[in-house]
Amino acid sequence: MRMHKVVFAGALLVAARAGAAEQASPYGHWRTPERGGLIEVSQCDGGLCGKILGGSGGSAEDKFDRNNKDPALRGRPLLGMYIFRGLKPAGGSWKGSIYNPNDGGTYAATVSLRSPGELVVKGCVVWPLCKTQVWARVR
Repeated sequence: MRMHKVVFAGALLVAARAGAAEQASPYGHWRTPERGGLIEVSQCDGGLCGKILGGSGGSAEDKFDRNNKDPALRGRPLLGMYIFRGLKPAGGSWKGSIYNPNDGGTYAATVSLRSPGELVVKGCVVWPLCKTQVWARVR
């Protein structure tokens, strides 16, 4: 009987660790603080990717990449656009580049989990010229 309790306690511990690891994943849907953007973070291109699923932009113009530095891309829709692709793991965070449709710029990026419900996204022109946002997990 005692061995049965030890096995059961061990199974609970493994399940709890698996649940904690799952909660600590960056994958899922995240709400940005600006314009109520909804970003899906997933794995693609051998790293971390972020795709625009929605936002609370008011006008029809806000639905297109109107601030892109390349005039030929200003008519492309924001929905479905990847703002980062293939960010690589780097000591507890992911690094690469991020596109900001608000100003049409691409910046060096670091993405890290602050908690299971908060994703910290930092974009830099050059250090220390950086902007940091905290995204909230939606699901």
